Amino acid sequence: MKAAAVLGTVLLVLLTPPAFLYGLFAFTPTIGCEDSNTGVCAYGQLPMMLNLLGLPVLVLVALLGTWVGRTGRSTRPPRFLVPYVGILAVLGLEYLGYAIASS
Repeated sequence: MKAAAVLGTVLLVLLTPPAFLYGLFAFTPTIGCEDSNTGVCAYGQLPMMLNLLGLPVLVLVALLGTWVGRTGRSTRPPRFLVPYVGILAVLGLEYLGYAIASS
């Protein structure tokens, strides 16, 4: 189970920066949002805020949930499903931002 947790952690760490950059490029407004309330300006630039704030929080929670209290002299194995749930949550957050921006 430790190998699955390590693999999930590596995948989470490798897949999150491209998702963050995609969200940064896709959801950053290129024009002023004063008169617009659609696309990337919808709901007070919610897609960009989801990407900038939600993504790091999800990754931090997934990493801490996997390894805190499970290393060193602890006999308990790491929670090996948590990084995979984190990867799915990152993808879901990107999809949610895309769905809001495309409405």
